[in-house]
Amino acid sequence: ADATSPRRDGSPAQNLEFLEKELKTIVGMEQVKNMLRSLCKKVSVDQQRSKYGFTNDQNLNMLFLGAPGTGKTSMARVVARLLRHLGVLEKGHLVEVCRKDLVAEYSGQSAVKTAARVQEALGGVLFVDEAYSLKHEGSKDSFGQEAVDTLVAEMENNRKRLVVIMAGYTKEMGEFMRSNSGLASRFPHTFEFACYSYAEMSEIFVGMAQARKLVVAVAPETLSRLIADALPRSEAAKGNARAVRNLLERVLSKQTDRVADKGTVSMESLLTLTEEDFDAPSTPGAQGAG
Repeated sequence: ADATSPRRDGSPAQNLEFLEKELKTIVGMEQVKNMLRSLCKKVSVDQQRSKYGFTNDQNLNMLFLGAPGTGKTSMARVVARLLRHLGVLEKGHLVEVCRKDLVAEYSGQSAVKTAARVQEALGGVLFVDEAYSLKHEGSKDSFGQEAVDTLVAEMENNRKRLVVIMAGYTKEMGEFMRSNSGLASRFPHTFEFACYSYAEMSEIFVGMAQARKLVVAVAPETLSRLIADALPRSEAAKGNARAVRNLLERVLSKQTDRVADKGTVSMESLLTLTEEDFDAPSTPGAQGAG
């Protein structure tokens, strides 16, 4: 099969090789990666068994639990591409939604909005971010309930053509799942996304810089320390990629001032970040949590 066609007859080893290529560009998340490898093996082996009459109408809906900026959306894209490669999904595209995409302001309209987004996602993955916000706890959120009920029904009706990934904070998602007995049973696979370590945040920083043709002329150990100084662990700024992206913007701003003050500049100086560019003090709210 070519790179664009699903590989329904691929061996478990071939499918794992495809997955490893997808995972290679993703920093950290070893526990999540290992769980995804296990899931890949299970689907692959079940496909091999099916040649001998084995049937398994497996449910691949997933919960991605953890703080924002910990790679849940990136991993959801990997899942979509993997399931297409395995032949489980026809298209393997990712449709991202949140409460405003599914919940309307008038009775009956949430069902219409939700069904429309499900139709858009058929053949791929519907990624519901901050899924717990679909139904506000302790309130008569009938519009949100309507969206949840419609989503559950659509998942059942389209279970062979759709995988749903719900994402959000661990505690809030646990409460959300308990609020609807029919919901929890439809998500058998749970992945916990840990906050990044400073070493992992350093890798992410370098990757983001390289994507913009910038060179980080700082040793890895030093870079980890600089990031730790700039992004102290706190409730406002746990280890997440959004904080790293905002830090890169601050560092680039300081580097711009430094280069501009020199007058004539070379291409190397324009595109190189150095240790002195990290001196800008961290400001409250600058960590990009959320």
